Amino acid sequence: MLIDAETLQNETVFSSDIAVVGAGPAGIVLSLELAKSGYDVALIESGRLQFSETIQNLGEASYFDPQFHAPMSECTRRQVGGTSNIWGGRCVPYDPIDFDQREYIPHSSWPVTYEELTTYFQKACDYFFCGKSEFDINNISSIEQKSIVPGLPDEHVLTSTLERWSLPTNFGKEYLSELMGSERIKLIYGLTCTEIETNDQGTQVELFQGKTLNGKTISIKCQKYVLAGGALNTTRLLLASDRKHPGGIGNHSGLLGRFYMGHLSGDIAVVNFTTPPKDTVFGFDRDQDKIYLRRRFSFTREFLHEKEMLNIVGWLGSPKFGDPSHQNGILSSAYVALNFPILKNYLTSTAIRNAAIGKTEDQGMYWSHVMNIVKDLHSTLTFIPSFAYGRFIARRKIPALFVYSAANQYPLHYHSEQVPNQNSTVRLSDECDELGMRRLDINLRYVEQDIDNVLKAHQYWDQHLRKHDCGYLEYLSADPEASVWEQARDGFHQVGTTRMSEHPADGVVDVNCKIHGIDNLFVASSSIFVTSGQANTTFMIVVFALRLAEHFKKVLAKDTCMFY
Repeated sequence: MLIDAETLQNETVFSSDIAVVGAGPAGIVLSLELAKSGYDVALIESGRLQFSETIQNLGEASYFDPQFHAPMSECTRRQVGGTSNIWGGRCVPYDPIDFDQREYIPHSSWPVTYEELTTYFQKACDYFFCGKSEFDINNISSIEQKSIVPGLPDEHVLTSTLERWSLPTNFGKEYLSELMGSERIKLIYGLTCTEIETNDQGTQVELFQGKTLNGKTISIKCQKYVLAGGALNTTRLLLASDRKHPGGIGNHSGLLGRFYMGHLSGDIAVVNFTTPPKDTVFGFDRDQDKIYLRRRFSFTREFLHEKEMLNIVGWLGSPKFGDPSHQNGILSSAYVALNFPILKNYLTSTAIRNAAIGKTEDQGMYWSHVMNIVKDLHSTLTFIPSFAYGRFIARRKIPALFVYSAANQYPLHYHSEQVPNQNSTVRLSDECDELGMRRLDINLRYVEQDIDNVLKAHQYWDQHLRKHDCGYLEYLSADPEASVWEQARDGFHQVGTTRMSEHPADGVVDVNCKIHGIDNLFVASSSIFVTSGQANTTFMIVVFALRLAEHFKKVLAKDTCMFY
């Protein structure tokens, strides 16, 4: 059932078995799983079915350093479906190394194991429509060429690890009919939760207070409550609920809002392969189910331990569309389309568009791109119709644009783990949004270990290519370290501000995602992650939502009389 909160009477009180705040991938999956098990769910979403700029603005930060962090409007989406509305579709899990005891990375110990989480991988893949839970090309018989180029084996450097790609799945659109058809789910949209109220002892949540833009106050009163509204917005709500909890609910350890992490990503080198250009797998593979796959440069678990490295991967990319010196009509046509006023917001999200185009301040570049298209007209006209169909019309869309390089030279895009850093924080400011809720001050920090790890990875990748006479790396600047610092910017993968821990003194939530010391309040977002790994967060958020649903089923089955 869908309920527009603006149609409710002021001071309405909603009751249900379980309240889930946030109708993004985690909240939707958790709600569907619980409803299938017979529990009534109130799924609460700040946004509406369609995008609202006014509602989106509620999530803007009071302060962030644009050098290191993107605007919240680019990173998040307040709308049914959450950030899956602007997500590219990359599905990749965490690795075993992420859950290992790594003494060289302080504050990196997880209270759960990789093996436990793998039991949820296939079900997560099913929700994402990304095929089988197989992330090693050596185990996919339908793909014949196992090495990314001939003669480059897997040793301590691997090129066989994979990421899988979703449709991409917009959870708001894909699962809306199922949400509407469920007798157990009430999706209340246009309602922003502004405060969590507990009993006087601070051990039980008694209700959630929510507000609409038109000034109505709606209360949600349930037995159990789950915060699934995105990492920073979840932390913001906990911090703001401080009337009975100095510093916010869950701040018993002083760690609420600390250890804010993301990833380091960018291009500091190109790969020059010395193998036959036609034999380079430069774009996507497809498995027997026609799922798009991409190979990555990575390292073995043992090598990362030996060299005391953070987890990091790399993959072949395409030149930035915005630089016309590539003289490629296909890339220039993409640049023109992404800058065309009517098309640019329809074709892709702002963040993905900016990453593809690069820095292009010179308006004269536009005509250089036009000349590239004219000079390369035949191949451009041949390419555009098939790519346009695959990218915008086909149900399973081509994830990205890659073009063949006759020179056998490709940018190497890296994606690296960030060190857990207690001084990387989000805090409440004195500035309030339209609903009177205090906004966040965001202080994302990087350290030397983050930067050094990226440089070490490139060194080992280069050595591996040279050892097997398959190629070498060529750095894009004379000072790669400065380039890594310049590219150290995130906000899209928000990790760590309600970290999971076995003991209350070491974190915010326990091994079952429950706030330490609060009997009925849980978190389902990447804010609970202890480390950021090499993976983007979307896949693992759903994995943990499935795990939480399983936990609820076990716990609630022991005491069904609490509901009936």
